[in-house]
Amino acid sequence: MIDFLFGDFYTYFLIGMTIMSAIVFTLLQFVTVAYGMTYNNRWGASIRSNWGWMMMEAPVFLLMLAFYIRAMVDGAPYTAETFPWVTMTIFVFFELHYLQRSFVFPAKMRGTSKMPLSIIFTGFFFNAINAYMQGGWLFYVSPEQYTLSWFWSPQFIIGTVLFFTGMVINMQSDIIIRRLRKDKRDNNYYLPTGFLFDKINSANYFGEVLEWVGFAILTWSVSGLVFVLWTLANIVPRAKSVYERYTQFFGEDFTKLNRYKVIPFIY
Repeated sequence: MIDFLFGDFYTYFLIGMTIMSAIVFTLLQFVTVAYGMTYNNRWGASIRSNWGWMMMEAPVFLLMLAFYIRAMVDGAPYTAETFPWVTMTIFVFFELHYLQRSFVFPAKMRGTSKMPLSIIFTGFFFNAINAYMQGGWLFYVSPEQYTLSWFWSPQFIIGTVLFFTGMVINMQSDIIIRRLRKDKRDNNYYLPTGFLFDKINSANYFGEVLEWVGFAILTWSVSGLVFVLWTLANIVPRAKSVYERYTQFFGEDFTKLNRYKVIPFIY
């Protein structure tokens, strides 16, 4: 079964996911996903957004952990020379993001906004697939790529800098947005300013894009590249929708700022 899942099937799966990312990007030019600022009740039953985020994001954290444990058991016993230090480090980077996104971010959310179950289940499904793509690459497809020398390769160094720069941008932007609300009962939306928001309207999304570009570089992996394509396919249309909603809410006070939607100097 392992040979099947991470043999030719895995390659064809990545090709299929690349094609699907283009289809999703195209569809999202015409469909606005209903959560956060763009929420409406036409997408079916909903629950609190903090629970929705946890349900969506936790699967990839837990499944990647399961991949790691299985791979460690399969490869045991280890010595200091044979332990997969680079693979473990990359795994920790990945899990740090999803630890924050699955548990810390939802716990700190303010307001009582809702998220449709249809979106939650879609996100749950994609994250499970992404665990297969990233965990499969790290632990089954290309573990021999990550020898100790990978730690001082240009890919690892540049990618790690971009990854953590993006993480800091994403988390700091979330803090700024969250603090605009007075308390956990405040459901109003406010115009964020300062930090990168002076130039980029969706600075939090820009940080996430930067993270996964960095991850693709530091792993130098096809799976990482596919994840970047999916990140862009979802975030670029989302940033457009958020920009339009800010325009509706704040009018000229917003448009006169001339902010980029999500990627500075590009879009």
